Amino acid sequence: MGSELLSGRVDTHTSFLARRLAEASVTLARSTSVPDELPAVREAVAAAAARADLVLVCGGLGPTFDDITRDATASAFGRSLTFQPALYARIVRRYRRYRMRVPSNNRRQAFLIGGARALDNPNGSAPGQRLEAPGGRPVYLLPGPPSELKPMFEACVLPELMRRFGGGATAARRVFRFYGVAEAACDQRLAPVLKAFPDVEFTILADLGLVELHAAARAPRASSAQARLKKVEARVARAMGSAYYSREGDSLPGAVLNLLARRGWTLATAESCTGGLIAAQLTEVPGSSAAFRGGAVAYSNALKESLLGVPAGVLARSGAVSEETARAMAAGARQRLGADAALAVTGIAGPSGGTKAKPVGLVYIAASVPGRTEVVRRVFPGDRGQVRRRTATHALGLLRRLLTV
Repeated sequence: MGSELLSGRVDTHTSFLARRLAEASVTLARSTSVPDELPAVREAVAAAAARADLVLVCGGLGPTFDDITRDATASAFGRSLTFQPALYARIVRRYRRYRMRVPSNNRRQAFLIGGARALDNPNGSAPGQRLEAPGGRPVYLLPGPPSELKPMFEACVLPELMRRFGGGATAARRVFRFYGVAEAACDQRLAPVLKAFPDVEFTILADLGLVELHAAARAPRASSAQARLKKVEARVARAMGSAYYSREGDSLPGAVLNLLARRGWTLATAESCTGGLIAAQLTEVPGSSAAFRGGAVAYSNALKESLLGVPAGVLARSGAVSEETARAMAAGARQRLGADAALAVTGIAGPSGGTKAKPVGLVYIAASVPGRTEVVRRVFPGDRGQVRRRTATHALGLLRRLLTV
């Protein structure tokens, strides 16, 4: 439930659910966060069921003392909880699969509210539940972790909502991704596109240098909805030009790996201030091994010399955070790791360590491909984590540009 959110944790559930509900013609009218206290949850669930056609309750299905969603929802509708041996057997099998002992409190997760149906959770130990409030209004209890909530919603909830509220229409959705254009500028360039398709649902999202346009179209047939989005795509491509890097919802690392694969090239990374973040983002992409050879995290000057062959004279003359060092790191990564292309980053992520000449947030990024190496200097705003993430994004964006010229 909401104790973590009320303590400052970012709520990612609402944005995800709002977008997906819209495809079933369901408008998210209210999102409420309440503390993990039985009276508060009971009252929130009862009030929601009294005013809404559909209620989604997220979180509080775990095995610990503060996971009270089952108890609170049962109390809200005057129903009992019954232990289900079959549900508990699934939990036991999951633990044994990983050779783990089943804690005794996991037994709590096998209790089902009277009249409810269990929702399968292949990604965790907490089954979801579906029941009907007075008046036949559906109430879904979903686990809190996004890795469990999202697959359960897609498999167990959305199909029923499409049948119940979608009026027989089929929805299609696309995610168009852009790099190198600010959110405000992106909004201006896309305004004519959005105006041209009033029947399509659009949402613009931005995060540290990346912008996404989510589009959802509805039609009696799936082919008609897809055709509508095909027309949207053509207009988006014309409006955004080279900033438009993904037509299929690929991530920026995925787009870079696809470009490398088309050329038959391999990639190596040399990272200092990002500490392996670029390599981590690349290897999140399934099949990344076809193009990504590996990387070196050379944080100290000694490792920059020994692992990547950065000359001691360059480090002494220009310093670790410099164009010369970034260029040498990229060259060393290509040579030592046997790759066709390389990305190298070095900088000051902060919060301390900066000077007037080299402030916190200063980074040098080198991208190297056969016949060309480019180094850029940037000073990024934000805290340590934001500087590192912006650096990784900009590095991948720079390499993408070199691969598309």
